[in-house]
Amino acid sequence: MRNKMQTTKILLISISLSFFGILKADDHIEISAMEGIQCNFQDGKDMDDAMKVISEWNDYGDENFSEPYSAWILTPVYRTNSDFDFDFMFLGFTESMQSMGKIQDDWQAGGARIDEKWSRVTNCAGQSISVNIEVRSPEYSWEEGGTTYTSIRSCSFKDGKSTADLPSNDKIWNDYLDQYGFEGGVWRWWPETGSATTLTHDYWNVASFRSVEEYGAGRDARLEAMMADTRPEEIHNCDTPRLYKSANIRLVQQEG
Repeated sequence: MRNKMQTTKILLISISLSFFGILKADDHIEISAMEGIQCNFQDGKDMDDAMKVISEWNDYGDENFSEPYSAWILTPVYRTNSDFDFDFMFLGFTESMQSMGKIQDDWQAGGARIDEKWSRVTNCAGQSISVNIEVRSPEYSWEEGGTTYTSIRSCSFKDGKSTADLPSNDKIWNDYLDQYGFEGGVWRWWPETGSATTLTHDYWNVASFRSVEEYGAGRDARLEAMMADTRPEEIHNCDTPRLYKSANIRLVQQEG
């Protein structure tokens, strides 16, 4: 049963990537690669200790990373620990899977000493790659060292819905978000290499906010639309959102 489920997931991801690859040229859909690590602190260690190692990692990246690579640290604001028991997430982004692979090659070529320091400070549970598809661009630019907030939900298509329904539904939802003045971005993270074989959802639905107040305004707008029966159709079922503080630790973007 698990093998059959996993084969179905792989097929769904392959169809999704082919579908979005076709649309990218005309509809300006942005597709990139994201790697994620979930970490806890070793006894007696905290974020200050982690940031000291990250500073060394950044210096190494400046000298050795041959592709643009940006990264954020996510720490929980609203989250139930019994569901998600980690102190922080490390998320890194590149322009493509090939670029992510090159960064990994660059790291393995000479990052062992820094990796040993990282292991003395943190205890991280695995590492995986996801396909990052931008559904809505934020109306603000990322700032090096800046802080935003990120909501994450695990989602699966409703019966009878598929990737074919995404473009039209996204347009409806973007119009709805425009109406209430949402200025953040929206992304889907599709699980890829290294992801748990026990995953039961299709993708993560992710949104960015400049403040917790802005996030709260979005939840108010959602409630008002539900009460007025003006909320657009959902083509997926999602669990309860988690909210994280997202601190940029490296910002290197593709030139041009």
